[in-house]
Amino acid sequence: MSPENFFKPIRYVTLKLTNGCNLKCSYCNVDADVPSTPRMSIERFKHIADLLVVNSEAREVVLEFHGGEPLIMDDAWFEEAVGYAAALAKKHGKIVEHPMQTNGTKLTEARLEFLLKLGIQIGFSFDGPPHINDINRMAGKRVEKAIRMMVEKKKSFGLICVLSQSNCDHMREVMDYFNEIGVHDFRINFMQPQGLGLDHDLLTGEQMFQGMRAVFDHMHDTNCAVIEGDMQMAVNRFIAGRYPNPGLSCWEHQCQAGRIYVAINLHGDVHACGTDMFHHRLGHVDDGFSSNNVNQSLCALHHKDPWYIRCFGCKAKRICNLSCPTSDRNNLDYREAECDYTRKLFTYFTENEEKVRKVYERVGQKLPQGNLER
Repeated sequence: MSPENFFKPIRYVTLKLTNGCNLKCSYCNVDADVPSTPRMSIERFKHIADLLVVNSEAREVVLEFHGGEPLIMDDAWFEEAVGYAAALAKKHGKIVEHPMQTNGTKLTEARLEFLLKLGIQIGFSFDGPPHINDINRMAGKRVEKAIRMMVEKKKSFGLICVLSQSNCDHMREVMDYFNEIGVHDFRINFMQPQGLGLDHDLLTGEQMFQGMRAVFDHMHDTNCAVIEGDMQMAVNRFIAGRYPNPGLSCWEHQCQAGRIYVAINLHGDVHACGTDMFHHRLGHVDDGFSSNNVNQSLCALHHKDPWYIRCFGCKAKRICNLSCPTSDRNNLDYREAECDYTRKLFTYFTENEEKVRKVYERVGQKLPQGNLER
């Protein structure tokens, strides 16, 4: 399969610009290297942009800047990259977006203004107040400063918070803090068995549940002053059902790793999933793709083993995400924990339906129409 044909269904590409990072977070899923490590060349970026923008069947495509820490790249690189992609998109009648996931510690006010003028959409990684964040991560005060700059400029931004042993018992404090500094929506990822996360004590299903129940209760008690994305989605599904409402949700409807989404490292290797760049390699942007390898890799990633039989009689499938397939492959206990968490959350919703409806109605009032199942 030629690279041009491979990229026809692809809409979203995560670019791992570098494995380097100025921090050393204890659970880093890429096991980040020192900042001087090699970085993606602008020529490599332009080739990837050509493949995606020109060949994708989608009108709107995404080239996400990721790492490591993408902001160890210099500003001239981003200016040339975004300018090239914009001109290419205009020529081919496409729209291209550039999210960026950063630790935020290298953002000055001048640099932030520069990135925003380029149209780059900033997302932060932050686990709560600095005294909590810094247990597994670093430089919490600097991240807070960057977030406050965004809030002062009235610019929208994303935020990912990893739920781990360090903060699972403190989520009300975390959400109060987010509200205080101006973070009004965010998304939680459970600490997953990837990279250095394999060396950590993963959460049990009960710990996941207690942490996320605190998130739900905070949303209820504060009239959704801060909205967590996955809890919002679980509430919506519990009340309104799934969309497109299949009989049993599967990753076919949720995870599009390798189907419409891929991640590409600085060397041009294409992987099905950006959260695990150690496995699921599909091919290379220069060398093309073996159809057999692509099919076998995606089958191995998405195929359900007999464990899946338990799902068919489970009422909690109404709100279930069915876990992360890359994490499941790395640690089967993780899958069991997410299953246990989901069943506990569904039971809690069933026993507190009035509270769930209140959150559902409040979220619907605060979000734009059509953004309930985001």
